[in-house]
Amino acid sequence: MRVVWMAVLLGSFAVGTSAGEVSFAADIVPLFKSRCVVCHLPGSEQGGLALHPKGGYANLVNVKSTESPLLRVAPGNAEESYLYRKLTGTHAEVGGNGQRMPFGDASLTAEEIERVRLWIAGGAKP
Repeated sequence: MRVVWMAVLLGSFAVGTSAGEVSFAADIVPLFKSRCVVCHLPGSEQGGLALHPKGGYANLVNVKSTESPLLRVAPGNAEESYLYRKLTGTHAEVGGNGQRMPFGDASLTAEEIERVRLWIAGGAKP
C-alpha cells in the first residue's frame, strides 16, 4: 500500500518536475518564506538556523545539525539530511529532538515535502 501511495504522490508531483529542475532559489526559498521564516529570521532564529533568502542556503547545505549527528542538508541524500527528517517527523530516529517542523503550524503538504526531498536528492543546488 505504501508503494502505491508513493507512486501516486511522485506521479502527481513529477508531471513537470524532476530532481534536476528543483532549485533552492525558485522552489525552496518561496516555501521557506511562506512557512518557515517566521521562526527562522536572523537574530531570532530557532535552533540557530536562519532561513532568510540570502543566507538560508549557506546555513543548510553541508552544515552540521546542532540537534543530531546529521548534516542539516546532505546533498544527494534526503534520508541523511536533518532538515528532511524534521519536516517528515522522523528526526528522533536519528538522534534528533524537538518537534516536527513547522512548529505550531500545520505540517507541510506531501507535495511540499516531496519538493524538498527532490531538491536534496538532486544535489541541493542553489
